[in-house]
Amino acid sequence: MPTTEIPLSNDTVLLTWEANDRPTKVWSKEFYSSVIVIAFLVSVILYFIEGIMPVLVVCALVFMMWSMNKTEPKKVKYELLPQGLKTVDKLYTFDEMDFFWVENKWGHVVLRINLIEAPWHIVIVVDPGLESELKNLMSQAVPYQVPVPTWSDKAVKWLGEKMPLE
Repeated sequence: MPTTEIPLSNDTVLLTWEANDRPTKVWSKEFYSSVIVIAFLVSVILYFIEGIMPVLVVCALVFMMWSMNKTEPKKVKYELLPQGLKTVDKLYTFDEMDFFWVENKWGHVVLRINLIEAPWHIVIVVDPGLESELKNLMSQAVPYQVPVPTWSDKAVKWLGEKMPLE
């Protein structure tokens, strides 16, 4: 891990921003109808193979997706401190972080941090104007490393391109 060149005063706030607690996208009615048809077909197949329990899991996943989309994200204040990154109720220290990278998801700039311990991975929405400054400050204490896509990542991307749900 690189040596930290960040000032070590405990009351110093290096960077602060306010953003949504998760990236969001508004899905169309066509998307929901496609998801429901696919979920129904998968549920019928799983019912004849295994019974009712996998069908309930599929229904729970569809409901979770719908409810997360209908629930508005909250505005959250984030602070980058010399010790680490402070969210609403937790301070993630730089010692807990393995590596980080920045990407765009659904029109939002997203900071992704892999952690050494549970919860293993955190996703934070960042103001687009603060992206370069945040990368510079974070890279002084944690390595910036974009992970190599796995075969499952490539398969999901390919499937999304070949069979769009909207």
